[in-house]
Amino acid sequence: MEQQAQVIRIVNSTTARVAVKRKSACSGDCHTCHGCPHPDEIVMVDADNFVGAQKGDDVIVRSDTNRVLKLAAMLYLMPLVLFFLGYFVMPGGETPRVIAGVAAFVVGILICMYVSRSMKKNNKEMHFTIVEVLE
Repeated sequence: MEQQAQVIRIVNSTTARVAVKRKSACSGDCHTCHGCPHPDEIVMVDADNFVGAQKGDDVIVRSDTNRVLKLAAMLYLMPLVLFFLGYFVMPGGETPRVIAGVAAFVVGILICMYVSRSMKKNNKEMHFTIVEVLE
């Protein structure tokens, strides 16, 4: 996945801090929707800087698309899958099934939170690389 960013500062000879405008899932036609609370959210990340970008440069940064898709699938699908698994595996009437489904959903959310925190702790968050300096 490639995104446009701006170099905010040079951290060291091979790393730069960049400001990336977070993309939303919508078309970006905000004046007709008014659904996003913060459509222009800026995220600061460190990126490998092997192209010699300098402070103030507009750049293209690349991240691993497969990793983004895997994390999104885990975040959105796992709690939902666990909800239905808990609902349909639980014997009995409707009330115990709903309770089991909600409990499984909460477990899915807790697993996602644990994975996210362990990725931050072990420094395995998204990895960005500056691939091009824009003119």
